[in-house]
Amino acid sequence: MSALASFRAAMAAMAFAMALVAPVAASAQARAAQPRPSAGASAPGVSPVEGVVNINSATEDELRRLPLVGPARAAAIVALRTRVQRFRSADDLQRVRGIGRASMRRLRPYLTLVGETTLLARPGRAPRTTPAQASTALSRP
Repeated sequence: MSALASFRAAMAAMAFAMALVAPVAASAQARAAQPRPSAGASAPGVSPVEGVVNINSATEDELRRLPLVGPARAAAIVALRTRVQRFRSADDLQRVRGIGRASMRRLRPYLTLVGETTLLARPGRAPRTTPAQASTALSRP
């Protein structure tokens, strides 16, 4: 095989590989160009923080208004609060079984150590969409 033939074969192989990679690279660039919501911004359809819960004085019923907190976790928070007298930091809630760093990221905007409890209801979540619903929503005018 001559040098020219091997060069042509190498160029054809490279063109084929580029044709396979180009759509993947284009979709990655499109995703990177989309604006991302900031940490403080809420998702569409979800109302921003409507209030806070004072974890040093809230009742079990008031604690249940927090996301991820049900009856058992609210009782555990009250039990821990009576044992330690008062919380010095919102991160003290991580001592409650089932509340870790990920849970604290969701809870932190709704927590306070002083003042009144002003959270009236459990904050809502954005409705989940399936990939088919998302593509039809994008194709509508």
